[in-house]
Amino acid sequence: MLGRMFGMRLRHGVRRLVVGVAALVALDLVLARTWLADGKLGKRPLPPFGELSGDAQAAALARLTIERPDRTTVTVFDRELGWCVQPDSESPSGECRIGPLGTRGPRDYAASPPRGVVRLVCFGDSFTFGDEVKDEWTFEALLEGLDPRIEALNFGVPAFGTDQALLRFDREGLHGAHVAVLGLLLENIGRNVNRYRPLWTPRTETPLAKPRFVLGGDALELVPQPFATPRELADAVRDGSILARLEEHEFWRGKPELWTGEWSAFGRVFGGVLAYRERSPEKLWLDREGEPRRVTFALVERFRAHALALGAKRTVVLLFPMKEELADFRASGVAYWRDAADEFVRRGIDVLDLAPALAAEEARLEASEEEATLYVAAHLSSVGNTVVARELHDWLAAQGLRR
Repeated sequence: MLGRMFGMRLRHGVRRLVVGVAALVALDLVLARTWLADGKLGKRPLPPFGELSGDAQAAALARLTIERPDRTTVTVFDRELGWCVQPDSESPSGECRIGPLGTRGPRDYAASPPRGVVRLVCFGDSFTFGDEVKDEWTFEALLEGLDPRIEALNFGVPAFGTDQALLRFDREGLHGAHVAVLGLLLENIGRNVNRYRPLWTPRTETPLAKPRFVLGGDALELVPQPFATPRELADAVRDGSILARLEEHEFWRGKPELWTGEWSAFGRVFGGVLAYRERSPEKLWLDREGEPRRVTFALVERFRAHALALGAKRTVVLLFPMKEELADFRASGVAYWRDAADEFVRRGIDVLDLAPALAAEEARLEASEEEATLYVAAHLSSVGNTVVARELHDWLAAQGLRR
């Protein structure tokens, strides 16, 4: 009797468990096709990351196929670099102009600096370029405003990795400069092992392929982006072949790998947590033996070696924190990138960590109750860029280069 009752309870329990699991699976499938129908949680795309993750990327891809971009298109496809700014172009707002040399701003520069003038060439990503501010509010333009005996040529390009900045420097050279400046946003460490931008930054509006370098022993070896034309790139995105064509040496492919694919809402959300944790610049910088950190140091060392070989007197790396990183630094007083900055110094590379100066300026603004901010949205404002200009100006004076 007791055995029969126990058996009935067991069967009833198993039945309830099966029904519960089936209901949970059904809910999971429904949520995947409704709540996560667009593959995003809020504004964040969720894995598995595909060729495109939103309308903005599709629109950017359509613009990419225009064979002859007009002069209001600032950023265009580049066979070697992946993308670059277009010389003699101007944004529709008129707030950003690219001169004939490919430098940002309305100023045209002579082939060599005038006598008594110290010239800098500045390479890097959007923080070097000056996204979200007008030409006159980039740190290069503000530096020139601090001292008429300084020229600072802005060769920054939005969304560039350090690898692309190095390749552009190799293309451009010094232009008679005394100092070569490399802007390094801490986030760039992940870009430097990436080939298809949406795999590193799924929210990007730039669905473009880029070159990267790999370490063969201690030497850097270039892996070029394979597309000869923007239309060829766009076709590969649209027919779904781009991920396979760029799979070799793509650090972010399958990070993470979801066996559920797009069928499970719970799996995608959990995968999203893992994906964005994997893409944390802090995690990458703290991994001393990881490929992203090793490649980034090798890129910076090559930039310095090339600049000195071309005749530069000095080189300097500007370490830019993102808005959230600066907030964490102010709250804790701890810079997770301190070890990396010290490693640059140990390797004989001059580096300006901009976080302390930016933090001090932000504290001053708060104490004075001024309405100005260091950042516009994601990038430095005119106030933040003024801090960078002053820090660079003081560094030039300390090196005996400001005449």
